Amino acid sequence: MKRILTTIVTGTLFFTLSGQTPVGTWSDHLTYNTANSIAAGTHQIYASTGSSIIIYDKDFDELKKVSRINGLTETEISTIGWSEENSTLIVAYSTTNIDLLKNNTIINIPDIKRKYVAGKKEINRIRTNGKYAYLACSFGIVVLDILKNEIYDTWKPGPGSENAEVWDIAFGDNRIYAATGMGVYSAVLSNTGLSYFANWNLLNILPSPSGKYTSLCFAGNKLYANRKDITSNGDFIYSFNGTSSLFSYLSGVFNSSFDQSPAGFTVSSSAFVRYFNTDGSLNKTISSYGTEWNSPQISQAIAENGNIWIADYKSGLLRGESMSAFTALTLPGPASNNAFSITSSNGKTIICGGATDVSWNNRWRPLEVSINENNRWTTVSPGNLNDALRALIDPENSNHFFISTWGKGLLEYENNILVKQFNDSNSPLQTIIPGQPYVRICGLAMDKAKNLWITQTEVAGTIKVLKPDGSWIVNPVTINAPSIGDIIITRNGHKWVVLPRGHGLFVLDDNNTPDIFTDDRSKKMFIADSENKLITLVYSIAEDLDGNIWVGTDQGPLIYYNPEKVFDEELKAFRVKIPRNDGTGLSDYMLKTEIITSIAVDGANRKWLGTFSSGAYHLSPDGTILLKNFNEENSPILSNSIVTLNVDNKSGDVWFGTSKGIQSFRGDAISGAEEFSNVYTFPNPVREDFTGNVTITGLMKDSQIRITDISGNLVFETVSNGGEATWDLNTYTGRRVSTGVYLVFCASTDGAKSFVTKMLVIR
Repeated sequence: MKRILTTIVTGTLFFTLSGQTPVGTWSDHLTYNTANSIAAGTHQIYASTGSSIIIYDKDFDELKKVSRINGLTETEISTIGWSEENSTLIVAYSTTNIDLLKNNTIINIPDIKRKYVAGKKEINRIRTNGKYAYLACSFGIVVLDILKNEIYDTWKPGPGSENAEVWDIAFGDNRIYAATGMGVYSAVLSNTGLSYFANWNLLNILPSPSGKYTSLCFAGNKLYANRKDITSNGDFIYSFNGTSSLFSYLSGVFNSSFDQSPAGFTVSSSAFVRYFNTDGSLNKTISSYGTEWNSPQISQAIAENGNIWIADYKSGLLRGESMSAFTALTLPGPASNNAFSITSSNGKTIICGGATDVSWNNRWRPLEVSINENNRWTTVSPGNLNDALRALIDPENSNHFFISTWGKGLLEYENNILVKQFNDSNSPLQTIIPGQPYVRICGLAMDKAKNLWITQTEVAGTIKVLKPDGSWIVNPVTINAPSIGDIIITRNGHKWVVLPRGHGLFVLDDNNTPDIFTDDRSKKMFIADSENKLITLVYSIAEDLDGNIWVGTDQGPLIYYNPEKVFDEELKAFRVKIPRNDGTGLSDYMLKTEIITSIAVDGANRKWLGTFSSGAYHLSPDGTILLKNFNEENSPILSNSIVTLNVDNKSGDVWFGTSKGIQSFRGDAISGAEEFSNVYTFPNPVREDFTGNVTITGLMKDSQIRITDISGNLVFETVSNGGEATWDLNTYTGRRVSTGVYLVFCASTDGAKSFVTKMLVIR
């Protein structure tokens, strides 16, 4: 499969254009401060972050990136390799899928992925020689013809009784060498029968000839081989040129990498890089990058032209000029690819990367709170904090927000600075183990009086309230459930709480008097649908613009149409029925077999649903029409497993936190304004090479839109989705419009308010 790579985005473009991305386009928000493998070309350096590729152009001192958003087939990259002769980057994925990047084109070669292989199937390393790429795999060596974009052959170095896992490959003296879990094997490279194991020779002159060898390099007419020895807790490096000798012993080294350079070779371990001259003499040892970095956690290093390039798990791609002055070559992004929850409001998005396990126990992740605002990323300092679960942005001051943690209490921030940590020592918040850091908080919600409502787990007084003046209210109710999840506050002031792990829902009516308990009503319940079927597993909840409550369960979405009556009757939840239209008169429930992990409502009251295994769904306001389903087969979505999603009411961006990273989709709906304020179209002017939709934004809800030419002839009309409308540049008859100035007439639903703007279209 061939795809044209049309959008390798530079660092500069990433900042300046992402705020006005056209409707229907995707953006990745992956972390670029980590690197696990590198490949060096004459003009460019490539580094894999594990989910995407960073490209550093040495000629122009420019950073670019490539991800699944702009062409890569998958996200979980296992290793990369570069062919200078063919100007091709080979990308291998954990699934053993392969992409070739050459001439701004991505060519997918899925043959290995599709081939059944008994046992483990992985690609450990890529080496290139001539027109071929040699893939060191868990089952042998796969030879890939770079020119023909196809698999050429599969070779089987080893004793023959079983597949030997190949960890690395080297070339020298017209021979190919394979480091395997059963020794180092070699063969004449021109031999046409290398798919037969007997045509390979074991280098039995090496110590422990049948041992596990993991890295190879050929330099100065010598082969250097790395052998792992678990009993000695270290690695042995041997040199071989007819006879073998111990070159070095590295204590405690694991996952080391050897890489050849024009003037020698590098030996990379997690804690240091050693650069050797061609004759084997030590040239340089690098064990730190300077005071601004933490201790190295190196995965690979390549030396060339007196410089060194290092892939570091914690610091990303590093350039060492003269092997001493280090610079980090990274792009902005979140703290990590983890997203346990996403909060997005008024142009600010906060991602919490903490988590709990399925039993709601701590994962002990360092605090990962990432903030995207004005197309810039900020990461708050983790300190000694961990497991951030939810964020709440103050609706009147976006610089003020709260973070709930699963153990360290409630965190309050101003301008991204931690100003207060509430825990059992300075507030009514409680720890489940006295003296231990288990002040567990999940749900956060703010009412109209700016009272912050908080849910706590496994303590007396499940619901607590932080008032604007800093005082606290402890509601006497204690919910009988092992875990207490999210809380929402409805338009009539009711508090709905998700009870995970099969305990249903809890609803509280405090009669809008949070500090008076005598007038409270509360109710714990399982969901009963209109056919009296009980549903216990609840994962998500949201109130739509009509005041209906949408609940995500393990049996699809359900809706409470009159939630204000929840205390007056046994309220039933309704499933959305979709007629089959096959003459039977039967209907099916919308997404009835899906686990709905997250629900968000956009400015047009349409629903975005995240699922556990089938991607994201976009439904009409009543849920009866499936507008979109984004999955790995039909879109650039990073994973079919959606952990969390949210919609920014200001920009229309739909944020997805998937099991493989974070991304956003430019939706076509924002919240409608009270007035026509800051109405404009983008792009404007519309250039001749533009192929997307024009967006009209800053509108009132459900505005009537009419577009005419300069002479007043009607060209197109529509109704806005919330505060935004789009136009595909076609007339109402389906004909593409000509070059000219077009007027956009906007009117409120009752016609009392109006606005006119214009745009230039160049065809």
